Amino acid sequence: MEQTIFLKKEQQQLTTNLHFDFCGISKTLPFHSFGPAIRQNYILHIVMEGKGLYQVKNQHYQLKKGDLFLIRPGDATFYIADGEDPWVYCWLSFGGSAAEEIISQSLFRNDQYTLVSSDIQQYVNTILACLSFKEETLENELHLNELTYRFLALLLADGGKVHLGEQKMYSPLAADAVKYIETHYAEQVTVEKIAQQLAVNRSHLSRVFRNHLAISIRDYLMGVRINRGAFLLAQTDQSVEMIAEQVGFNSLVVFSRMFKKSTGETASAYRNRMKNENFKNVSLNELKNQLEKQTIVTRST
Repeated sequence: MEQTIFLKKEQQQLTTNLHFDFCGISKTLPFHSFGPAIRQNYILHIVMEGKGLYQVKNQHYQLKKGDLFLIRPGDATFYIADGEDPWVYCWLSFGGSAAEEIISQSLFRNDQYTLVSSDIQQYVNTILACLSFKEETLENELHLNELTYRFLALLLADGGKVHLGEQKMYSPLAADAVKYIETHYAEQVTVEKIAQQLAVNRSHLSRVFRNHLAISIRDYLMGVRINRGAFLLAQTDQSVEMIAEQVGFNSLVVFSRMFKKSTGETASAYRNRMKNENFKNVSLNELKNQLEKQTIVTRST
């Protein structure tokens, strides 16, 4: 589950060498994940707060505030928020014939995927500026393309350093387990049942999964259920008991206990806060102020 403010350019009116695709800012819950997935354009993420894991090809990267990670077209990627200190990140997606050449001239050259930035605030400010141009007009498209050039100029001028990842072989077995969990989390899923479905030894599956994703299958399954429960709490008026059953809990008491353990608040308190604090109901200036306050607090601790 994420709190997200998002902008996507639905249709390009101009043919250009570099164009804006979409951008956004997300505040995630523990163990919120995305993927495995393949994208058509470049996406550059900026970690603003917290921590998470990014996986691409045979590399694993433990990332934190100040890190950037790049998704390249055609690469299968997976990323997941930390269980104790989940990340807040923003991103901008771009494409066009010039995109590959620009990336090759940056610190992401030579198949690099992450770097430690010298200053993330300028990237954040540029993405916030993009969010002002929501209407599908030619004028706004020009503004968004202009900001994309500015965003990548910041990347070329970034005096940061390459972030080295931990090398591990890609595991189709771990990816298949993730897909199974994402599809069947509402059922009475166990590690044994997943292993049977994938026709592998239970212990072997558990070991590969933890080595590959730095999390146990049980914890990942719990994270998926809690994230889905959080989404339903925020987006529907269904009862907490009904939501608990929909996401795979036999007991409302167990769901309530695990939800509070994962998020730090009760399901009812979370629902009330999300109705009041969802990014979609926050003005751009209010969001800027909130992000600035987060930066100030972090720098002072």
